[in-house]
Amino acid sequence: MIEILKKLYPYSASKAVNDILTKYEKQKYLIWNFLYFAVIDQQKLFNNWKKTTEQKEYKKYILNSDFLFPDGMALQTYWRLANLFWFDLPTKKLPNLNWTDFIPYFLDEIKKRYGSQRINLFLYWSKSEIVQECQKIYQKKWFNVIYAQDWYSDFYWQKIEDLQFVENPINVMLIARWTPIQELRVQKNLSKIKNNQLIIFTVWGLFDFIAASWWNNQIQWVQKRAPNFVRKLKLERLWRFITDPKRNWKKIKSTLYAPCYVFKYLVLKKE
Repeated sequence: MIEILKKLYPYSASKAVNDILTKYEKQKYLIWNFLYFAVIDQQKLFNNWKKTTEQKEYKKYILNSDFLFPDGMALQTYWRLANLFWFDLPTKKLPNLNWTDFIPYFLDEIKKRYGSQRINLFLYWSKSEIVQECQKIYQKKWFNVIYAQDWYSDFYWQKIEDLQFVENPINVMLIARWTPIQELRVQKNLSKIKNNQLIIFTVWGLFDFIAASWWNNQIQWVQKRAPNFVRKLKLERLWRFITDPKRNWKKIKSTLYAPCYVFKYLVLKKE
């Protein structure tokens, strides 16, 4: 458990942008993932036994990634309780650096610093309709979208090598699927990621939210964000469940196990 908690990035969004760009400048590639509490349960991240090979590979992958960002109130609450039980964590509070808010913030920040045409975007998502519309959206925001592809075939890496014509670019790839498929596909292509100097984000359903916002929530097969007042109350996950229970039930169910995790891993301190 403690190795997962200590891997989480515990600082602000503005510091995160600086840390990411600093490390990218030195390393020339970067792997960036998000974690919310339901994934801890689904992938048995705190358990050291009875794990599938896929779950073992996923845990190894996120521990080796450059950044692991916390997503959601449940993980924030667990972090605070872990501090109360005398675990040696770097901060008392954990920020909510969820992908739906942070990735648009990150792209806006680097656009301000470097100009949008220095930023190469690569989009990799399941539905071709969504990824094509997201490509148009980013292009209207003056981002240099190099390539966009649906998930149902291997990424055309040669396209990246052929079309990177911007001098000294910042290459950002958004990979959106579900865990652990998206993360394991990143791991499988790590050498190509390094060779093409990519910043990789595994972003789950981000493109759905982008498409829903752009189309004013008129398309039924995209995910809608909660209203602003619901987000401020930190009830977005509950709102998503109420509006789309079939899609969000597993996440809610896993989060409901949080009290069991508190008792087992914080009170009893089992591993």
